[in-house]
Amino acid sequence: MGKKKLNEGLFGAAKKFSDAFFDGLKANVTNRALEKVKQNKSIPPKIVQKMTELDKAAKELEKMLKDLE
Repeated sequence: MGKKKLNEGLFGAAKKFSDAFFDGLKANVTNRALEKVKQNKSIPPKIVQKMTELDKAAKELEKMLKDLE
């Protein structure tokens, strides 16, 4: 019985680590993409502004969902 709990704890910890790792990668890719869009002067400012707003809204929603856990 104790060994089963230990295994479940290890798998849970590994899942949390991998989730955090891939969330970090996703955030880095999103941030880099937004920076490139901001630097690209051929993209209209309204589109850049909307992309920034959407990114902010997605982060707020993700935080709210995590708070529910």
